[in-house]
Amino acid sequence: MFEYYNNSLCVQGNWLLEAGLINSEGTYRSLTQRGKLKVLRRGGGLGTPALIEFETIRKDIKEKIISLIGDPTEKTKNIIFKDYLKADSKAIEFFNNYTLENGDALPQKNISEYIANAEILNAVDIILDTTMNKRRALGSKAKPWEKIAQVITELPLHQWPHSLPTNHRRLKDKLTAYKNEGYQSLVHKGFCHKNSEKLGDDAKPWVLARWCDRVQRCATHLQLLREYNEMALQNDWKQLKSEQTLINFLQDPKIEPLWYGFRFGELKSKEKYSLQFSTKLPSMRDSLWYSDGTKLNYYYLDAAGKMATCQVYEVFDAYSEVFLGYHISKTEDYEAQYQAYKMAIQISGHKPYEIKFDNQGGHKKLEANSFLGKISRLCTNTAPYNGKSKTIENAFYRFQAGYLKQDWFFTGQNIQAKKNESKADMEMILRNKSELPTLSKLKEIYAKRRMEWNEAPHPKTGMSRIETYLNSHNPETPAIQIWDMVNMFWIQREKPVTCTAYGISFTEKTQKYTYLVYDENRNPDVMWLRENIDRKFIVKFDPDDMTLIHLYLETPLGLRHVAAAETKIEVHRGTQEQEDWENSFMKNVENENKRIRIQERDKMESILVDHGRSAEDYGLRNPLIHGVESSRKQQGKNKTEKTDIGHFQKEASNTVLADNTERDIYSLM
Repeated sequence: MFEYYNNSLCVQGNWLLEAGLINSEGTYRSLTQRGKLKVLRRGGGLGTPALIEFETIRKDIKEKIISLIGDPTEKTKNIIFKDYLKADSKAIEFFNNYTLENGDALPQKNISEYIANAEILNAVDIILDTTMNKRRALGSKAKPWEKIAQVITELPLHQWPHSLPTNHRRLKDKLTAYKNEGYQSLVHKGFCHKNSEKLGDDAKPWVLARWCDRVQRCATHLQLLREYNEMALQNDWKQLKSEQTLINFLQDPKIEPLWYGFRFGELKSKEKYSLQFSTKLPSMRDSLWYSDGTKLNYYYLDAAGKMATCQVYEVFDAYSEVFLGYHISKTEDYEAQYQAYKMAIQISGHKPYEIKFDNQGGHKKLEANSFLGKISRLCTNTAPYNGKSKTIENAFYRFQAGYLKQDWFFTGQNIQAKKNESKADMEMILRNKSELPTLSKLKEIYAKRRMEWNEAPHPKTGMSRIETYLNSHNPETPAIQIWDMVNMFWIQREKPVTCTAYGISFTEKTQKYTYLVYDENRNPDVMWLRENIDRKFIVKFDPDDMTLIHLYLETPLGLRHVAAAETKIEVHRGTQEQEDWENSFMKNVENENKRIRIQERDKMESILVDHGRSAEDYGLRNPLIHGVESSRKQQGKNKTEKTDIGHFQKEASNTVLADNTERDIYSLM
């Protein structure tokens, strides 16, 4: 309905009729013929409507237009003003190459500001150059500076980040200075102003030293100014009037890195000034596991009825963000790390390609035992005191903020948390201290929250984290076999264990364990035991499942696996409490013992006979296997008193010999 034609704002003639602003075509023709509507372009058919100059429209009709759609001059002036805004290549070159008195370039922010100022002032100068441009850009030629100032204030700053004054008089002065002095007039006088205070080179080292003093700290810039002026009197330095001079010196980008670490700590300085790598996360599961321990952000009630917290150690897959394994304990130690990795391997079913961990807690012990090297190809320490190098710390933060915080006994996030949302509601917690969960209940709640995290959508794949993990495949990470679990997670006792007739016995954490090797029928392998009495074995065991151990012999080539042993079966001594299976079990073992005793006796007797060294070869008789073989009838008429080994042992145990007796114990036989 509105457009510019020959630099004049026009309204379409047919729209005046359609909007009812002019009653009829006859009235429209009459107004145009009498000059009440100035036609700048006559209609030329479809797509070329007649254009009426808005400025010449009769006052009552103009008021109707404004009441209906608003003032078209206001609606279009910003659009038209922008038509005059053109890139100024000379200004771009001037400010980008501008060098301050101290040799520095202008800050980029100021470069953008000054270029925008120049381009806007160029447009203003063009608009004011002709009456036609004033009318086109401002809607009229009356009071141009007020309108120009208003238009400039409405320009979007993200496109033209200018700093021109909003007052029309000051704006006019700015243009005058710009036309007289050029681009230099736009550079702020604060940049190395000739009359500004400067710090002498001989005073700069003292200012730095005083500002960096960690013991007798300088609290404020005002204190630094006061002490500086005292030193200036003693050292013939120029005194300063304003602390801003010191601030400008200390905040110089070349100076600030020198003192930053002394004021705020070296780690803060490292984080701000050291180059940070941009890294890509793995593209497949098990490529990289992180592990770390942290405070478990829950309060609980301990056995003494006191409010307490504990630690959790987590193993985390960097690709899928799945928490694979964890262990809750009072402190982050070797056992916590061992259990967390063991759970992670069991859940994954694969060895990771690489694991990263900090060098705290029990990791040194894990490394010393080659534990970590058995789990993955690569073991890497994360950079100390550098949370950015550990993806798991960011995951912990999101896990705490989005999941653990849902529970009222949440401890808050780390001690450096500043947001109130990241802190605990201690009033609520202390008021309900007696209702805090027990440690066992806390473990259940934490397991539930971990499951929620793992089942939540992954931020990139859209699938749940656990689906993302399970649907991925890593060809470089082999599946875990039973012997892998033994080699990785079973503990090897430092001292060997001697096999006795009772089996393999040792004490672990004050508890005694006894094991036997069993045959395929689940009966004790009596022959194996007989052949290994007094032999020393290296034992490997799973601390989480003490029902099974593996026995090894030390050889020059390393450990050789011998057998697997299981917990020794205990039977009741008294018949009253024996179960049915116990009686048959004991009989089977007794019969096997008897069979082996006879077999071994006969084997050796055969060897003695072959060499003429049997008791019979000397005219004597071999003793019977008591409890196994019945006594043989004696040959001949002369019979001696029946005396067996059992009778002899009983008599010997009940005999007390008087002092100085001439008899010895063998005369009792």
